[in-house]
Amino acid sequence: MPSPDYLPLALHLPAVYQEDQESFAQLDSYLGLADDLARAALSTMEDVEHWLSPEGGSLWPPGLPLDAGAPAVLEAYRALYDELAAWFAFRAPVTWAADPGGLALRRRFLRTAARVWRRRATPRGLVDWFCLAFEVAPADRPLLVEHFRVTDPDASDVDTLDPWLRATAFVPATDQFADFTRRRAAIAFVDRYAPAHVQVRVCWTKPGAFDLDPVPGPQADPAAVARWRARVRQILCDLVSFVDHANGIRVWECVDEGRAIDRLGVGRLPGGGVTP
Repeated sequence: MPSPDYLPLALHLPAVYQEDQESFAQLDSYLGLADDLARAALSTMEDVEHWLSPEGGSLWPPGLPLDAGAPAVLEAYRALYDELAAWFAFRAPVTWAADPGGLALRRRFLRTAARVWRRRATPRGLVDWFCLAFEVAPADRPLLVEHFRVTDPDASDVDTLDPWLRATAFVPATDQFADFTRRRAAIAFVDRYAPAHVQVRVCWTKPGAFDLDPVPGPQADPAAVARWRARVRQILCDLVSFVDHANGIRVWECVDEGRAIDRLGVGRLPGGGVTP
């Protein structure tokens, strides 16, 4: 239903355009094409409150025939939620299927998008988006370390390291990231939503076996702060992927149990050879 508050575009024009009624009618007809598009978008905006309400799941998708089957209804819901999410420049991960579970995740994002959006492009905002997209529990929340915060500005190699535009996200390798496709989707998510001028790498950590605590507080001794920063710098410089063999990426059987084929550099080479 067209909004009663919408004023056609032609009525925004200066009065001189209405002096010739025949020409104005033609102009109004031409601008009416844009009016139809604008009214449709406005109608969608007016319905957002209903779609995101507790009764939103019982509403019939707009424009869908009443005899449409369940797959068509789910697809219509998915398309509508994805369109609303696009207003926040958010694209649902491929792991969010068009099933009731995926729709619930989309609804949860839309309900919290305004709050999360205010923190976008900040360390906390990036981690919040990540946890929301991949359903990360609070106890498994990733740790994002901005390199410049632990860099010694007086170090001779600070220009070579270029710490100012780099960060590392330490993500616990929980069961939900056991699949390689899932890990690759997580890395792609960080690449997409991290600030364009910051290079963020993702390192998988063994759950419960990695932390940077205790973090020195504001009143901590300067020597303790310096030691903590030195420890973090050492980790950032040496780290490739802080994860043991059991949590590494595996193809088929473990390399120690299966055939002698290359398994992403774990130790065996094609043809039965071994690494030096």
